[in-house]
Amino acid sequence: MNRPNLADPGPKLEWKPPASRSNGAAKPTPAVSIPKANILLVDDRADKLLAIEAILSGLGQNIIKARSGKEALRQLLQMDFAVILLDVSMPVMDGFETASLIRKRPSSEHTPIIFVTSINNSENHIAKGYSLGAVDYMLTPIVPDVLRSKVAVFVELHHKSELIKTQAEELRRTEEFKHQRELADVEDRLETETRRNRFFTLSIDLLAIASFDDYFIQLNPVWENVLGFSADELRSKSLLEFVHPEDRTATAEQLIHLKMGSAPGYFENRYRCKDGSFRWLGWTAAPFISEQLIYIFARDVTSRKASESEIKNLNLELERRIRDLTEMNKELEAFGYSISHDLRAPLRSIRSFAQFIREDSEGGSTQENKDYLRRIESAAKYMDLLLLDLLQYSRLNGCELELVPVDLDLALNDVLTSIEQEIEDRKAEVRVRAPLGSVKAHPATVRQVFYNLISNGLKFVAAEKNPQLEVWTESRNGSLRVWVTDRGIGIASQYHQKIFGLFQRLHSHDSYPGTGIGLALVRKGLERMGGRIGLESEPGQGTRFWFELGQAERNSS
Repeated sequence: MNRPNLADPGPKLEWKPPASRSNGAAKPTPAVSIPKANILLVDDRADKLLAIEAILSGLGQNIIKARSGKEALRQLLQMDFAVILLDVSMPVMDGFETASLIRKRPSSEHTPIIFVTSINNSENHIAKGYSLGAVDYMLTPIVPDVLRSKVAVFVELHHKSELIKTQAEELRRTEEFKHQRELADVEDRLETETRRNRFFTLSIDLLAIASFDDYFIQLNPVWENVLGFSADELRSKSLLEFVHPEDRTATAEQLIHLKMGSAPGYFENRYRCKDGSFRWLGWTAAPFISEQLIYIFARDVTSRKASESEIKNLNLELERRIRDLTEMNKELEAFGYSISHDLRAPLRSIRSFAQFIREDSEGGSTQENKDYLRRIESAAKYMDLLLLDLLQYSRLNGCELELVPVDLDLALNDVLTSIEQEIEDRKAEVRVRAPLGSVKAHPATVRQVFYNLISNGLKFVAAEKNPQLEVWTESRNGSLRVWVTDRGIGIASQYHQKIFGLFQRLHSHDSYPGTGIGLALVRKGLERMGGRIGLESEPGQGTRFWFELGQAERNSS
């Protein structure tokens, strides 16, 4: 399957609004061309600006350069930007101060900012950048393809936003012209034909004349065809009584403006049908003060409203997918980090100690050789465990999980049986408040969740203490919350969310062995089953993990 090249800006986006009609003839309208996007590069070093400009030149967009924060703010007063690449370390006004001022300007408060820096990559430093509204944080040396791809995404989003704005304006003008022309037609025809009632009878749109006391005086037959009410039924009550309660106040305000002599106006509301349902109507109303009458031209716009609602839902789905892709990108970055650190370290150990054994093979240092071999075996075992965890996480992302009723008592018993020897070796106490109940889930994944949470409870305990764990459940509005608690070393509040990330460890491997993938597997598995997870913990006070899944009927078998 061919994949799109993000670095290629591609052809310009074009859109042709529907042709307007005059006396039955369609007039051609020119295509709308979206201009190039502006990209702002901010850095006090000319060589870095030149290098980044060379990387992004292939996108075919307008690249604006600024040598300081003040110069960047001046550029923002003159034009809008699709994305800003901002250096953190600059004299006088650094990148953080510049970003803060950018966010204070209404016109640029939502402009994407990507911080670029080569120093101070601590978590606090990076967190500060994200707190100022940054969408990304890149450390030098920069990988050209990565930078170009990320900027291309925001350029594409900017193009689509500009295209939507242009389309919306063209549609507004078209609709405005259309309604003005239709209103003029109605006024002309009402003046000449309402006396004979022919226009009311022949029109395919909803036409009516209402008095200033908000009652219909005359209606054409289309009202009954659309709403189901007869003309007499509609005239028997105030027209506001048929309006949806949520739209009634706004409609009353429109009528007041018309009675005060304002120009013909257009508004929309939901109008009740005889079967109890509601339809969207678009009203064009013109007042005649001397006659104390309001001439009404209305049209059923229910289909258009349904289309607008569908577009809104599609936009929400698009936002959700963007969030998912952003999260996936973070996980890929974490994976890349592990490849360059966690996987390479054991391999270096294996190579080094193997070399020592080879060089010392004739020296007769048997005890040292045994120690080297033990270290090689330990490093290889850790690498194998890490690879297995990565494979399991990858499979959990891609496979389909069939959700069936799962007996939690049986699932937990399977896990406890499999680690019975470890429990005995650690002299641990595991209490279960049975029965736990049943949930709708994937059996193997539930066992994996139990295994990781209980293994953590056995592992993260002070050396002088024996592990103590307790498991119980409680019902919560159709869900079952499962608690797995321990009396271990606890977790500080600032790490409560971090520990569910891929390769996140709070302690050294020597102090508490592990790969840093277990809780990421737990979170991903629960998300795939429609559940969620959380914890309550303080340092030295133990940890209370909980997870929720949909409750199911307990299996009789």
